[in-house]
Formats: sequence, structure tokens, C-alpha cells
Amino acid sequence: MHTRTVLVVDDHAPTREGYAEFLRTCGYLVVEARHGGEAILCVQGNQPDVVLIDIVMPVLDGIETAQWLRWHPPSAQTPILAVTACQSPTQQERMRAVCDDLLMKPCALDVIAGRIRSLVDPATKPRDARG
Repeated sequence: MHTRTVLVVDDHAPTREGYAEFLRTCGYLVVEARHGGEAILCVQGNQPDVVLIDIVMPVLDGIETAQWLRWHPPSAQTPILAVTACQSPTQQERMRAVCDDLLMKPCALDVIAGRIRSLVDPATKPRDARG
């Protein structure tokens, strides 16, 4: 089995770097992007096994980026986990429509790692994985 790659997309550097550092300690390869535009470039260069993405970002927000990933054949089946502090029910609904899972910030790192594990290894998926 190969080492799984997680693309972490968040414009807030301390959050992005914190997720990345923790996921590396969990054994994942991590690629970081500061916004959706960078995420698209990262996906074109390295196909991640899962994408961890924020909603509110400059350039391309999380919804636009997730939609692009879904419409782009190489990444169309890549699991996407949204982690956001966005309280807008409309945006949350739109995110759920294009993502595999959604967690609200603040969220414990072990919960994020568990959701990622369930997305890359469906045998570990809890019965109610949507968040």
C-alpha cells in the first residue's frame, strides 16, 4: 500500500500548517495550497488521495474549487472533506452537494484525521460520516 497524499487547502496559514503538520505525524504525505487556484495547480501536478478544504478563501473559494475538482476527470472521484467556520446554511448546503463530508471549525485534529481515514479507506467509515 502506498502512502496516502492529502491536499490541504486553506488561506489561513496557521490553520493550514497545523493541519499539515498533524497529518504528517499520522503518516500522510501532505501538499499545501493557500487558495483554490493553487489547489487546482497542485491537483494537476500531483493527484492527491483526498482533499481537505476550507470554504471561504480568495481567488477560488472552496465551493468553486470543489466543483472544478468534480468536473475535472482525473479528480472527479477524489474524496473532498470540507472543514469550515462558515455559518451560512446556504453555503454549507452547496458544499455538501460537492463534498464527501463537512466538518465545522473548530474541529479536533483527531476527528479530521478519522474522517480522512474513512474517506481513503471506506472499510473504516462510520455509519454516519456526514457532519
